Amino acid sequence: MKLALVLLAALASTLGVPAQSLDQAIDPASAEVLFSEANDLFRQANESAESDSARAYELYQGAALRYERLIREGGIRNARLYYNLGNARFRMDDLGRAILNYRRAERLLPGDDNIGRNLEYARSRRLNRFDEMVEARVLKTLLFWHYDLSARTRTVLFGVFWLGLWCVAALRLWRRELVSRLLVGMLGVAAAMFLGSIAAEQMLATADEFGVVVAEETVARLGDGENYQAAFTESLHAGVEFRLLEERPGWRNVELPDGRTCWIRSDDSELADEL
Repeated sequence: MKLALVLLAALASTLGVPAQSLDQAIDPASAEVLFSEANDLFRQANESAESDSARAYELYQGAALRYERLIREGGIRNARLYYNLGNARFRMDDLGRAILNYRRAERLLPGDDNIGRNLEYARSRRLNRFDEMVEARVLKTLLFWHYDLSARTRTVLFGVFWLGLWCVAALRLWRRELVSRLLVGMLGVAAAMFLGSIAAEQMLATADEFGVVVAEETVARLGDGENYQAAFTESLHAGVEFRLLEERPGWRNVELPDGRTCWIRSDDSELADEL
């Protein structure tokens, strides 16, 4: 039991997220060995990347398979593990699964700078480009503090305004003439804005069932079958993110980032909750 707690703490240490464990099919000692092996393979792959790319690929693949086994068979779910898996998949040029695992990590630890940077860089490597929906652009303009400031910055600012609110409120009780009600109100509104931003980010991270295209290329169709016409002139490529609308045998009805909908083969995509 003690060994398991040590392992889970190690898995979560870098990103600072509490580890979560489900029903484990791998005993704690084996899980610790797997995690250590995965990290060693990833390190060796980094060292071999410039001199022997084929060897590096094999090592990254070995690391990824071990991380996935910890998740699937060990029942371990935390942001650090998904983040490591995303890094391994990215180094393998498996862009779809890299983005998917960064998103999984982000869902467990919204607003983390390391996850956010790697996710945005991976997204920049996608072949497909989507115009942002008008509603999203308007929201980003009106709620600029939510989108432009990191979660850490917003948390610090909430603490500053919250502490300031109580200090000013206490001063007003003592020397009412020195502190206006307007100042108290402004501090309260500012604290509420940042608290709401943090809470909204946490809720939105788990609200929708999202997925990512993992196939190198897939044809988006107007219905759930190969006999339906292509929905767009351009195929969808690895890394395209979507929101799941409906699922039928072998097919998924999805909404793309620009609001368009289509059907794609289930085998060409993975959902956030599938690993």
